[in-house]
Amino acid sequence: LLLRGMDALITNVPGYCVCVTTADCVPVLLYDKKQHVVAAVHAGWKGTVKHIVSHVMDHLNKMFGTQGEDVIACIGPSISLESFEGFDMSLISMKKKETGKYHIDLWEANRIELLNLGVPTEQIEVAGICTYIHHDEFFSARRLGIDSGRTLSGIMIRK
Repeated sequence: LLLRGMDALITNVPGYCVCVTTADCVPVLLYDKKQHVVAAVHAGWKGTVKHIVSHVMDHLNKMFGTQGEDVIACIGPSISLESFEGFDMSLISMKKKETGKYHIDLWEANRIELLNLGVPTEQIEVAGICTYIHHDEFFSARRLGIDSGRTLSGIMIRK
């Protein structure tokens, strides 16, 4: 089953891998270790600004009773603060002297979102790999163009 245009998928069915594709955007993988449910979230800058991780956590809570303290989260390889130019957002951005442009830290924005939802710091892993810098290993739409390949990030509950 291939779903296009979806920014998040959730399942509690063992053996089904939910995935998102990215090429600089942030893949966020969530696992509720108590309720045994997983989610794959595509958090680009627009989704991050619109709090997509909060919306997914809200769905997990309403559908399965997920609580933040039971979630293990991974923020996967994506564009870094150093490489991503964007808008002035004080907690997650810096202005680069050389270009005069603001750079947004999407990793930190999504990490803060998870922390605010009750996910403990030690249960959040940030890959810390910039797809723009490491375009030889990962696809980067900003470096290679919009038609670059895509990285597939997935999570599943084993049978």
